[in-house]
Parts: sequence; C-alpha cells; structure tokens
Amino acid sequence: MIRINVFVEGQTEETFVRDVLAPYFFAQQIYLTPILAQTSSRQKGGITSYGKVKHQITRLCRQDPGAFVTTLIDYYGLPSDFPDYDIQRDNATNERVVQLEQAFANDIGQTNFIPNLLLHEFEALLFCQPEKFADWLDDNAPISAQNSQCPYPGSPPVPVSVSVPGQLITPRQNPEPAFSGYTNGSD
Repeated sequence: MIRINVFVEGQTEETFVRDVLAPYFFAQQIYLTPILAQTSSRQKGGITSYGKVKHQITRLCRQDPGAFVTTLIDYYGLPSDFPDYDIQRDNATNERVVQLEQAFANDIGQTNFIPNLLLHEFEALLFCQPEKFADWLDDNAPISAQNSQCPYPGSPPVPVSVSVPGQLITPRQNPEPAFSGYTNGSD
C-alpha cells in the first residue's frame, strides 16, 4: 500500500483528487488524500506566499514520513517568494517548471516530497478530452462549439505567456465589431 498526500491549492483541485484520481489509484493500492492549502486560520485555498506553503508541506512530510507528499499547484500565479522564481522568468516552458520543481524539492529538503507544478492551469485539464463532457450533457452543442474554437486540433496546448496574454485573443473569438462612436441620432 502506497499513501500519497496531495497538497492542493483550491477546492476544485481538492475535488478532482478526491473524486477522480483517488478512486482510480485506489484500485491500484495507491491511496491519495487531498490536503487543501491553508491561507489563514479560517481561510482555505489559494497560495498567497511560499513561506506558508513551505511550512505546511514540511509539516506534512514530517508528520507521516511513510507517506509521500506531492503538490497540485498551478505554475501561473506562483508567489514571487517561490524558490528560484526569477530564473528565466520570460520563458514559461516545461524546462522552467522542472527547474522550479527542483528548487522547490531542494528547499523543502524531505525525501518523501515530490513536487508537481502544472504548467497549464488545472482547469486546462478539463479541455484535454472535451467530448467526455457528453456523459453529463443532454446536448452536444457546447462541446462542438468548444471543439470548433480549437485552432490546432490534436496539437499541444498553446505555450503559456506570462507577459502578453492578449496576443492569444483572436478576432474569431471576439466577432463583435469595434465601437465606432456615437452618431448624431438621425441614423
């Protein structure tokens, strides 16, 4: 039996681990337990500072050294005090995520800790196989519409841009004409 505590940053990720991943891995004798990040004594969810994350993860690792601890944290929006945060900041690539995960592991310094940062936000997982939504919908129109918006079906996700997200917006996604000003009212 393998036990893995999964440190998650929000309720959506917590539900995903509990309701989707845990049942799948349970059949393989791997037990996943989602642990929701605490931002304060009364608030849960969200990553506001690395110091709070480090404290919580270190405590998890030490409380149960026989269990692994991993994370389900989005790369986008990492706090600026994250280890090696400034390395190649313009370059949001898999390599940068791997470097940040290594710095994270080194800073935590626990042998049962395996960091996991998601280059694409967690919600992007929902669009990996949009046709799976058909199981919950009576009408496939929303799925067909979403698939028609994909500029490159079957291709990898668009690289993350931390500096110019507006470049990803195309006229096809915003078909409304630009406002051209008021007329004199006689039109």
